[in-house]
Amino acid sequence: MKKIVSSISCLIAIVVIATSCDSFLDEDPKTFLTPNSYFQNEGQIVAAVNGLYTFLDDIFNGDVEVNSQTFNFIEYLSGYGERPRGGIQDLSQAINLNVADNNLYVERLWETAYKAIENCNSVIAGIESVGEGIISEDRKNELLGEACFLRAYNYFNLVRLYGPVPLKLSSTSDLSSVEIGLTSVEDVYTQIDTDLIRAGELMNNSPWTNTGGRVTKGAVKSLLAKVYLTMAGYPLQKGSAYYQKAYETAKEVYTSTAFQLFSSYAALRTNENTGEYIWSIQREADNAGSPVHNDMLPYPAPVKAISSNPESGGGLAPTQLFYNSYPSGDKRTEEKGYYYTEHEARDGSGMVALGRPYIYKFWDDNAASSGKSGANYSLLRYADVLLMMAEAKAQVDGGTTTDADAIDAYFEVRHRALPSESKPASITVNDILKERFWEICFEGQTWYDMLRTRKALNVSTGQIVDMIGYQLPGHGSALDNADLLLPYPIREQRLNPNLKRD
Repeated sequence: MKKIVSSISCLIAIVVIATSCDSFLDEDPKTFLTPNSYFQNEGQIVAAVNGLYTFLDDIFNGDVEVNSQTFNFIEYLSGYGERPRGGIQDLSQAINLNVADNNLYVERLWETAYKAIENCNSVIAGIESVGEGIISEDRKNELLGEACFLRAYNYFNLVRLYGPVPLKLSSTSDLSSVEIGLTSVEDVYTQIDTDLIRAGELMNNSPWTNTGGRVTKGAVKSLLAKVYLTMAGYPLQKGSAYYQKAYETAKEVYTSTAFQLFSSYAALRTNENTGEYIWSIQREADNAGSPVHNDMLPYPAPVKAISSNPESGGGLAPTQLFYNSYPSGDKRTEEKGYYYTEHEARDGSGMVALGRPYIYKFWDDNAASSGKSGANYSLLRYADVLLMMAEAKAQVDGGTTTDADAIDAYFEVRHRALPSESKPASITVNDILKERFWEICFEGQTWYDMLRTRKALNVSTGQIVDMIGYQLPGHGSALDNADLLLPYPIREQRLNPNLKRD
C-alpha cells in the first residue's frame, strides 16, 4: 500500500508519491521526489497529500505475535482494558508500568510521527511553491490545510506522549543536521495551534463534512478544541482562558449542525464518515484491512465459533471492574451495546456464553462472516466534541456550570445511554469526566484524557480521583509521575544526544 522512507534520525527530504489521486486506499508509490521536481499539476499535488494519510494506519502495525498492534499498547497504558491472550514483553511493559527506552512501541510511535512530519514538511513546501494556473486557489488552500492539520496532529501525539521533542518545520536535503535540540512543550503546542489556525483559515470555504474520509473543517475545529482543552490542563496548566477557547471552538462544531449523534449504538457499527463520525482512518477489506474486530474477539476461542478466524482474539477486553462501573441500566452495557457476554454461533446452533464481557463497539459483521474487516477506525467523534464542550464550560465556570448549551451537549451523550434520566439543572467537571471514561473508552483517547486532567475513574467507587497514586484495574501497581511520559527511544538517543530528560 505504501512505501515510507524518513525519520527524525534519517532525515531525507522526500514526498510519498502515489500515482492514484482518487482514493487513500489505492496508493501505489513509485518514487521519491523533492518539491522542486514535483507538484507540477493538480494530480501530483493531490497524490502527495493523499500519501500523508497513509501514516495514520501505522497504529495497526504489529509484531509477529497475534494482537500486537500499536493501538493496543496505548489502551494498556490507560489501565481500563486488559489482554486476555497473555503478555508479549513490550506490551506487558505498558500493562506493568515499566516501559523501557528499547520498547518496540516507544520506537514505533516516535518513528511513525516523524516520518509523517517529514513528509508533511515536504508537501507543505511543495504546495506553497506552486505557481499560478496549476490549481484553483480554493483547491490549493484545501489541500495545504489538510497537510498543516496532519502535521499538527502528529506533533500533538508526540508532545503528549514524550513531552519536549525536536520541532522540525522544514524538509531536510542532507544528513548534516540530524542532532536537533529539544523544543519545550509550550513551544510545540504553540506550533500545533499555529498549524491548526492556519488550516482553519485555508479551509474556511471548505465543507464541514465529507463522506470520503478526508480532513474537513469539522475535523480541524474538533482537533483544535481538543488541543485547547489539553493546553488548559496538564502539563501547561494555562487554565481558564484556554478552557474558554476550547468551549468556543467546540461550540462552533456544535452550532454548525453538521454532525449528529446516532440514535443507537448499533449505528456506530453500520455507518462511516457520516453522523457522529468526524474523522476516521479509512479501511478497505481486501487491500487495507483493519485488525480491530479480530483483536477484540473472545479468548480462549469459544467451543462454537462466533466469527471467522476465532483463534485470533484476546488482544483487548474491558476489565471486569471497569465494565461494572457503568451506572445501572446504562444502554452501553446492554448486550451488543458497547459490550457483549454472549453471541450467536456461526453454525446457527444457538447462543454461546463467553464467560465475561468483551468489547462489541467495533464488531464488524462482514469480518465475522468473511474474516476480512474493512471497517474504519474513528479518530474524532462528535460525542467526544460534545463532552469537550461541556467540560470546558464547567471548568470556566469554576467546576460547575448551569450553561444551557453545555448542559445540552452533555445530556445528548448521557440521554442516549440512560434515556429515563431527566436533564440536570447543572453539571460538574467530574460528571463530565466520568461520562468521558464510559463513552470514549477503547478509542485511543482515554490515556490522553488522563494525562491532561491527571484524573482517573475509580472503578470501585465510581468517583473521579487523582491519577497519581491510584492503581488502575489493568495495572500491577499504582501510577506515579514517572509513568506520565514515554522514554525517548534508545535508538534515537544514540543518534541524537540532545534527547535527554532534565
